[in-house]
Amino acid sequence: MRFLHTADLHLGSPLRAAASRDADRGAALRLAADGVLARIVDAALDAQVDAVGFAGDVFDSDVQDVTLRARLVTQLLRLTRSGIAVVMIRGNHDALMDHGRYGPLGDGIHLLDRDRPSVDLGGAVFHGLGFRARHHDRSFLPDYPAPVPGRVNVGLMHTSLDGSSGHDPYAPCSVADLLAHGYDYWALGHIHKRAQHIDGHRAAVMPGIPQGRHAREAGRGSVTLAHLGDGAPRIRAIPVADMAFATVPLDLSGVTDFDGRIAAIQRAAQGVEDHHRLLRLRVTGSDLPLSDLSEIAREAVADMPLVDIEAVRRRDTPPAPPGDLARLMAEEAATDSFRDAAREALAAWRDALPREIAATLADAELRALTDEGLTAVNFVLSQADPA
Repeated sequence: MRFLHTADLHLGSPLRAAASRDADRGAALRLAADGVLARIVDAALDAQVDAVGFAGDVFDSDVQDVTLRARLVTQLLRLTRSGIAVVMIRGNHDALMDHGRYGPLGDGIHLLDRDRPSVDLGGAVFHGLGFRARHHDRSFLPDYPAPVPGRVNVGLMHTSLDGSSGHDPYAPCSVADLLAHGYDYWALGHIHKRAQHIDGHRAAVMPGIPQGRHAREAGRGSVTLAHLGDGAPRIRAIPVADMAFATVPLDLSGVTDFDGRIAAIQRAAQGVEDHHRLLRLRVTGSDLPLSDLSEIAREAVADMPLVDIEAVRRRDTPPAPPGDLARLMAEEAATDSFRDAAREALAAWRDALPREIAATLADAELRALTDEGLTAVNFVLSQADPA
C-alpha cells in the first residue's frame, strides 16, 4: 500500500513573531502556513496513495475554531472523494479539540483514540492513541494493540521519543521499543525535525513540520511517502513548504566597503530554489551595528525574488569579560541554577499572557529565549569598562 504521513501542521498558529519584525513577511508566512494543508492533499492525490495519516497537532490550539475546522474538512473531502482514507490522532496541542462538535468529520475520516484504537482499511490495519491532556509523561506504547498477524500494521503516535533535544518528555518511548512492537511502520509526530529509523522490514519516521514558522524550524518542510507491504519499506520525503528558514554564515573579514558587503551577502544568499527562503545571517568579521548590517542585507537581496532576510545576528564568540565583577556575573549567568531561574521567570511571564499568545511559547521556545538572552548578557559584559 502507498501511505502519506504528516504531522504538526499547527493550523492557526499566530505567527506574531514574524509579523512583529515585518508585516509583509509575516503575511507571506501566514499565507504559506494556511496553504500547507492543500499542498499536502495535492501531494497525496499526485502520488495516488491509499491513505493519509495525521500524527497529531493538526491544530495549534485546542480552542475550537469553526473556520479552521471547515478548512480542514474541505481539504480532507478532496481525499475521501478520491477514495483515499484519512486516519488521525490528537497531539498535545489539539489534545482537547472536539472534532465532532459541529457534526462528524465525514465518511472515510477516522479519528483514533482509546475508545477506538484501530481501524481496518483493507490494505492495512491502523492503530493510534491520541492525547487527552496537554501533557503525558509516560509512554503510550504498552497500551497500543498487538499487530494483526498477516496484515500490514501502521501505528500513529505523538511522542518526544527518547530524550529528543529541546523537548520535554511527551509520551516518551525508545525507537528500539517501537520497532520491536511488531508494526511495519510507525507514523510519528511532535518533533519538528525530520528523522527516520529503518530496521529490516520495519520503520519509524518523524516527518517534521511541513511548514516552518520561525528560524529554529529550518529547512524546507516535507511529508513522507511510504510504500509498505512488499519487502522493506520504501520511504521518501516530499517537500510541501512554500517558505523555508535557513541560517547562513556570512564572513565579512577584510570587507570594509559597501559594494564588497553587498557582494558577500549576495554570494551567501545564492541557491537554486523553487520556494521562498527566509535567511538568518550569522555574521563574523564585522563590527558594524546590526541595524546597519540588516539594512545592507535587505538591499543586497532586493532583486532576489525568492530570498528575504529574516534576521541578522552575530556569530562571534565574545571575549572574556573584563574586571572581577563582570567576570563573576558572567560565571553566574553560565550556571544551571541561573538558567533554571531564568526559565521559571519566563514560564511565569508566559502563563500571565492571553491564552492564544501563551500557546505559541512552548518549553523549547523558552529555552531558546533563555539562551539568546544569556548570549546578549555575556556580550554586554564583554564590553564592560574594567575601570
